Amino acid sequence: MMLIQILRQTVVRFLRPDARNSLAIALMLSGHDRWPRPIDAWPERKVLVISPHADDEAIGCGGTILKHVAQGAEVTVLQLTDGRNGCKRLQDPTLPADERAALVAWVRQTREAEARAWAAGAGVQAVEFLGIPDSEVDASTHAVAGLRAVLERFQPDLIYVPAITDLLEDHWRANLLLDAALNATPGPWQQRLLLRSYEVWSPVPANRTVDISAEFPRKLALLKLYKSQLADVDYCRAIEGLNTYRSTLLARTGQGYAEAFLEASLPGWRAILAGRN
Repeated sequence: MMLIQILRQTVVRFLRPDARNSLAIALMLSGHDRWPRPIDAWPERKVLVISPHADDEAIGCGGTILKHVAQGAEVTVLQLTDGRNGCKRLQDPTLPADERAALVAWVRQTREAEARAWAAGAGVQAVEFLGIPDSEVDASTHAVAGLRAVLERFQPDLIYVPAITDLLEDHWRANLLLDAALNATPGPWQQRLLLRSYEVWSPVPANRTVDISAEFPRKLALLKLYKSQLADVDYCRAIEGLNTYRSTLLARTGQGYAEAFLEASLPGWRAILAGRN
């Protein structure tokens, strides 16, 4: 264990933050491999899903959210950013300024409308928006205050958040924002809190799986509500591949569809965050 700590401290100075996160997790998982356990009980009554961009919740844990809703849980989806960069045309440096401004406004409005449509279709109780500019998720005073207000009001039993190992910067930085907001929101409800890290752009080192075979057709149909995003990327094909691959972790190995998570208590999740530094 001491050797692993020395190695982590040595190499961390020379790595980009995103690579650093992935290596830190790999070094922490130094024990024997353990097969992910299936989640087959749904006792949580209050579930908060943190989605950096409108569609992350649908991709990473859409089938599991449907299970929570079916079990009568109160589910709130918190969209962190305004999604203003979610269009490939905006990457064109020759795009005139007036067209760019109009397109950004259209993307922001469309992403919010699609997120609301997804939430209504999934049957979640609420969807909220922090309005952080896309690609600028961090633990700023404004962002922490916004997330803190949601935590104080809702006091969830379970939080879903993208994995700290995810490639997209807004995704792993969502963990740093959540940590700051939790520190600013002390209370006895945190003693029962569980966190599940979900995967979007990078597979998570999973210790939990959910069989979403029955929910998958509906998950896919709901994902198609994000038409503006599917115009640029075929997320439906990608997520069918990921959830098919994750079915290898089910008892019916390689059959059906599954979502995978890294589950931890609040102290365990914070230990993972601390390991990235």
